[in-house]
Amino acid sequence: MKKVIGLVIIVGVISILSAFYIPGFTDKNQSRNAVEGVLDNVIEQNYEEAFKSVYIYDRASDLEPTISFNDAKTKWINRVKDLKEKGTYVVGYSNLRVKLDDTYPVGTVDLVIMENGEKTVKKDVSLWFAKREGNWKLGNLYNNADAEEILGVLSGNFNSHEN
Repeated sequence: MKKVIGLVIIVGVISILSAFYIPGFTDKNQSRNAVEGVLDNVIEQNYEEAFKSVYIYDRASDLEPTISFNDAKTKWINRVKDLKEKGTYVVGYSNLRVKLDDTYPVGTVDLVIMENGEKTVKKDVSLWFAKREGNWKLGNLYNNADAEEILGVLSGNFNSHEN
């Protein structure tokens, strides 16, 4: 009988810990994968694949977008390509950090950007995530120090860009 009670207690403790740990681990992992999916694929110029990890919005970020997925994909790819043709594009990244803030994923990354033939590093670029269809996606990148055009281009925001 003592073995059964001990087993029940162990299973109960494991269940309780799992209920709190696994969702957070999943959210952090999905968010990290979203950033890597966007940045790795943009660097490799696999824009369609990169767009799969972008959270699109054209009104408030918690409302379903009025722009269609295919329209958004076309416009997002075009704006990333247009900026690259102007000489600004992502060539690398480092120090990707994702954590949970009150069960909501937040993060930062250092972006290595080519601008007019010179590499620059944008340190501590903030990452904003949102969930759609059960998966966390990268919705926005921003830097409080200055408004970087490339950060807006890589975001899923279609409200502040010409459509």
